[in-house]
Amino acid sequence: MRSSRGQDAGGRSRFLRGRLPVLLGFLTLLGLTIGGLWWYLTPAPPPPPAETPSAEKAKMETLSLTQMEEGGQRWKLNAKQAEYLPNRDEIRIRDVYLEFYGQDQVTVYLWGNEGLVNTKSRDLVVRGDVKLERDDVTVHTPEIQYFHKDRTMVAPEEVLVESPQARVTGKDLHIDLTKKHLVLKQHWLTTVKLTKGLL
Repeated sequence: MRSSRGQDAGGRSRFLRGRLPVLLGFLTLLGLTIGGLWWYLTPAPPPPPAETPSAEKAKMETLSLTQMEEGGQRWKLNAKQAEYLPNRDEIRIRDVYLEFYGQDQVTVYLWGNEGLVNTKSRDLVVRGDVKLERDDVTVHTPEIQYFHKDRTMVAPEEVLVESPQARVTGKDLHIDLTKKHLVLKQHWLTTVKLTKGLL
């Protein structure tokens, strides 16, 4: 004859064996619920700090500079893109347009694809399909350098100088903005345009 205590122990054992998968499933579900709530309620980590522009370089969408001296403007520059390099005292520019102002109220206009401005010496270099205009004279060349101290321009590579009267090709053109004259160091060809024939 079984005792009541033995019957109770056997009944509990069978009860636990039948309910064990349900109990394990419940505990798993409870754990997942608690983990999900913890993930949901935990604040997101702060975003990483925004990258500050490097002190070595500063980019600009457009640039406009005016050089003033002795109470008047010497030149005015506009560029569609610019990049300032303070450690090299340089500004790299693209899509360049310049105006140089003479004391006689004559303006020299200059266009180019890209260039460089030295912020200390105020010298300039313009490169790429460079075009210079003064009155009825036009100069085409790959590069022009402007030296602020001497108020001179140098086109070290080949040049084409056009006016209504002539077309001149050569190399190493020097332009003195103060004395208002051009010197072509290497002359290749001059073509004179005549409105009427020689005879």
